[in-house]
Amino acid sequence: MYMFIRFPIGIIIEAVLLAQRKNCMRVAIAGFEDAIELKRSGAQWFTAAGQPVEFDFLMSRVHQGESAPSSTPASAAQAAGQAAIG
Repeated sequence: MYMFIRFPIGIIIEAVLLAQRKNCMRVAIAGFEDAIELKRSGAQWFTAAGQPVEFDFLMSRVHQGESAPSSTPASAAQAAGQAAIG
């Protein structure tokens, strides 16, 4: 599932959900070689470094019987995401 991850400093990065359990989520982030793990504590999700994050999930139009939208490069989001997580 395609998603956006928002950091408190206003950075938004693109990601794909790889696996999800009740309190743990593994995601592949655009521009990163390795997947990262997000963990939930109460109602809040955090990176391994302890940064709180929020996220939004997107549904593909393909699942709704329409053609898929074309994607565009997101190099700015990739660079911003690397700076926020790294």
